[in-house]
Amino acid sequence: MTRRLHVVCLLAITILCIGWGPSPAYAQSYPNRPVTLINPYPPGGGADVVARALARELFEIWRQPVVVESKPGAGTTIAAAFVARAPADGYTLLLSTSQHAIAPALFKSLPYDIVTDLQSIVIVSESPLFLVVRPDRNIATLSDLVARLKQSGGSMNYSSSGIAGLPHLAGAFLNQMIGANAAHIPYAGTAPALTALLGGHVDHLFADTSAVGQIVAGKVRALAVTSIQRLPAFPDLPTMAETLPDFQFTVWTGLDAPAGTPRSVIDQVHEAVQKALATPAMKKLFTDTSRTVSTFSPDQFSAFKAAEVRKYRSLIQNAGIKAE
Repeated sequence: MTRRLHVVCLLAITILCIGWGPSPAYAQSYPNRPVTLINPYPPGGGADVVARALARELFEIWRQPVVVESKPGAGTTIAAAFVARAPADGYTLLLSTSQHAIAPALFKSLPYDIVTDLQSIVIVSESPLFLVVRPDRNIATLSDLVARLKQSGGSMNYSSSGIAGLPHLAGAFLNQMIGANAAHIPYAGTAPALTALLGGHVDHLFADTSAVGQIVAGKVRALAVTSIQRLPAFPDLPTMAETLPDFQFTVWTGLDAPAGTPRSVIDQVHEAVQKALATPAMKKLFTDTSRTVSTFSPDQFSAFKAAEVRKYRSLIQNAGIKAE
């Protein structure tokens, strides 16, 4: 009888230990197999360059491959919908961008909600837009351009890298802030938009960091930058907000996971990305492309993203901008 009781007790203790111990899914360290990073843009673009550089550094930290897979189309919503439907285990991540915060205002119905169906992890990089004009237009400052736009009676125009992209929205916001009505001329990318400016076909442009070479070479004149602070590489270039308070636009890139991903996994990815961004290779890439890093926590990134959605929805509705 005593021996039988001893066996029962051992069995009960074993069951309790199994019940209280970590489940097999989380007992093993994350990640223990390859992670897929979904890029919403075609290969070769600026976002893709950042994604692949980050993937290389994360491999060195995790010793697990990070595979960058492009799923472009529908204004970045195809990639976002794919990740929103993926298992919430941290092995499928989204390279989220500022365009994802713009999409809800452009599309009447999306198969996902950027705030509730995608869990924010970390902002990987932020980069500004540069407001540029031709050097021969006798416009030396932002105030000069504002005065010219107000006096133009709608005869001036601006180019952008495409309808409803951040450069387009920045131009529309400038119109709204100063009461101007410069016409928008969209192009398929920053390069042709810059070519139109250089050719005298448009008057100004909010260009991304790919225009830095033209600025340094003196082929275009930068009047201001849309970041909240001046850039270390251009300390004499004022911000838009110095003349027009609250004018701030940044091209941000981050990582999201499907909603329901364990917080322990979210925190591990956040920590690993912060380590990756501190490596010499990533620092050089960011310096060369005028990108900056963010110290936002996952919760801060989530709140920031929600605010971006509200900001762009209001701007797009007021400007009457429609998706292509």
